[in-house]
Parts: sequence; structure tokens; C-alpha cells
Amino acid sequence: MNKKSDNLKNGNYIIKNKEKLLFKRKHKKRVKRLVWLSIIMVCILITLCFKLPYFNIKTIEILGNSNASKVEITEAAQIKPGSNIFYASFKESKKRITKNPYILGVTFKKVLPNKITIKVEERIAVFYGKVNNAYYILDNKGILLEKRSDIKDKNLVNLVGFNYEKCEIGDLIVSEDDRKINIANQITNIITTYRKTNSAIKITMVDVSNVLDVKAFSGEMCIKFGTSDDLKNKFNKAINIISEPEYKSAKGYVDVSFAGNPVIFRSK
Repeated sequence: MNKKSDNLKNGNYIIKNKEKLLFKRKHKKRVKRLVWLSIIMVCILITLCFKLPYFNIKTIEILGNSNASKVEITEAAQIKPGSNIFYASFKESKKRITKNPYILGVTFKKVLPNKITIKVEERIAVFYGKVNNAYYILDNKGILLEKRSDIKDKNLVNLVGFNYEKCEIGDLIVSEDDRKINIANQITNIITTYRKTNSAIKITMVDVSNVLDVKAFSGEMCIKFGTSDDLKNKFNKAINIISEPEYKSAKGYVDVSFAGNPVIFRSK
């Protein structure tokens, strides 16, 4: 009896809700058709994107470079104009570009419909070392960027205390004492910060031959730092002195290697 009553109830429900059930069934069919139609349309669009000349690469834009030339970067990237932008892959291009010692990092961007943007981050040349007639150019971290015959177009600081002839381009400078590189890096950061507010004083040379007797030169004036302890404070003390008009063209030294008032010597 229970089964018969259940069947009767179901039958009555179907009869009473016939229109509603038919609508649901038709709606499901419509949704399925729309889904399939959407899938087909997406597939067609994807196929067109990979086939239409409209998406072939026409422009390669290089941004952020000042030392590495656009020609060098473009040649290393090996991205072919006329190839489809959606097929473009940059993994190998990145490896080739970053082989350039000046290139610290690189990012690629696809700009639809047909443009590739290559943005590079370069190492900044700060120091140079000279051996005979060769100049060795370094960044603030001690990476050897290049070897050249002149530095006329460069605003660099002579870095003394390293054996440059044993260095390989793209590698960290050779040193028997890692503290030398750390000290040079500290001085670089201090000089960079100082130049933003005062460009009148120029540091021309940094000597880290002896890490217990670090020196810097501004023209003919020597700054004696002693050790690298409290280097920023020592630098500020010395610069405040040699910035005075009477010391700008002087020859001598400022000794800030100890606590207390600096010792100043000026030769006549």
C-alpha cells in the first residue's frame, strides 16, 4: 500500500508540475548548448590568435639600458619579428641576455597585439682599477664588468688594493680578504647618498690595501678612516671639513681614524 501511495503521490506531483518540469529540462538543454557553443567559440578564437598575422611580432622595445646596447640585447634575445606573439618563450632569451656582465636582471612583457617589451636592470659602474694601460671597471659589489683602454666617458672612483689581472669579466673581483669588498661597498653607498645632496666634493680614489688603514682621496686631500668601524660618521666628519673653502684646493689629510676631534694637516 505504501508503494502504491508513493507512486500516486509522484504521479500527482508530475501532473501538477508538468510545465515546471518541462521548463527545467529545456533550460538544462539550453545551458548545455551554450556551454558547448562557448567552448567551440573559444577554440576558434585561440586558433585564430595562433594563425592570424595580426598577432605576429612587429616591435621589440628595450627599456632600462644605458651600458648594454639595444643591439646587443636584441641579438641575445633572439626574438624573431614576424613570429606569433603567443608562441614566444623567453626562458632561453633571459639566460643569454644575463650573460652580459652589465645586466643584473631582465623581464619580458607581451603587449598585444604585436609588441614585446624587454626591461633590463643594469649593474652600475662605480670603480675602476688600472693595470698598465688597461682599466678594469667594477660595480659596487665588486663584479668586474669590463676591461677597456680608456674611461673618458665614465665618472668612476679609482679602487686600490686588488689584483685586477687575476679577475675574470662577470666574476667577483679576486681578493685575499673579503673585508676589502665589503668596505668598498660601504663607501660606495655612503658616496652615492652624499652625492644626492652635495656634488661639490668628489671622491677620486679609495684605498683598501690595508683594511686597518682605509683611505679615500678627494683631489689632493686624503681622508684617513683607519678601520671601517663607524665609517659613515667618519666620512661625514671629513667631508664637513674639506668642504670648507680653505680646504677645497688644499693638499694634505684629514685623520678621522680615532674618537675625538679630527687631525687636519695641510701642506703649504
